[in-house]
Amino acid sequence: MFPVASIDGRSYDASVLRFLVDMRGADVDDCQLRDDLMTMLIAGHETTAAVLTWAVFLLAQNPSKIRKAQAEVDSVLGQERPTFESIKKLEYIRLIVVESLRLYPQPPLLIRRALEEVVLPGGYKGDKDGYIIPAGTDIFISVQKESEGIEGWAGLDPSRSPGALYPNEIISDFAFLPFGGGPRKCVGDQFALMESTVALAMLLQKFDVELRGSPESVELVTGATIHTKNGLWCKLKRRPNGH
Repeated sequence: MFPVASIDGRSYDASVLRFLVDMRGADVDDCQLRDDLMTMLIAGHETTAAVLTWAVFLLAQNPSKIRKAQAEVDSVLGQERPTFESIKKLEYIRLIVVESLRLYPQPPLLIRRALEEVVLPGGYKGDKDGYIIPAGTDIFISVQKESEGIEGWAGLDPSRSPGALYPNEIISDFAFLPFGGGPRKCVGDQFALMESTVALAMLLQKFDVELRGSPESVELVTGATIHTKNGLWCKLKRRPNGH
């Protein structure tokens, strides 16, 4: 749980509902609030767990990276719990989280349905006449894709979103899309990223982690999320300075 924080001059405690009401405005209805909370708290449950699973999977194969991450945690947090201000300083931990999302996006597919006929600018593979999407068409967008060599891709440019703690679709010119983009983007993206950062930091603050078995024995299953078939079995050893 986060302590009171200030956003745009307003103070917030750990109440997600209070935050959503204020962000949405006085005219928001109960149905919209319910849908927002469902997205953040229920739809975000398995996805966040999957992100943390793969972050641990990647780190456990690279002991030097674990030590580097723990050094940052020890330097920034010591024995204290994370706060919003300390999250800003956990740069390496945040990079681990987003790299895990890049390699194992949650979800791996974005699905959209065209409510009316639309024409995609430029069309498929540079077709100058555009590409017609008929009304009622379901479109599946793979989040696991290579950006290099795509015509028109502008590359990664952090200056497009100054002050952002995490990469987003704007910075990456829509190459990094674990939460979607545009007006239908996941409402819980920042919540999920900060939650993952806090959980990973607190795990590394207290424990050393080793895989039990080989990386090849961890089977990948793709559905609504990318997850392991039989879980991620690890050995945890409490750190001497952990508590």
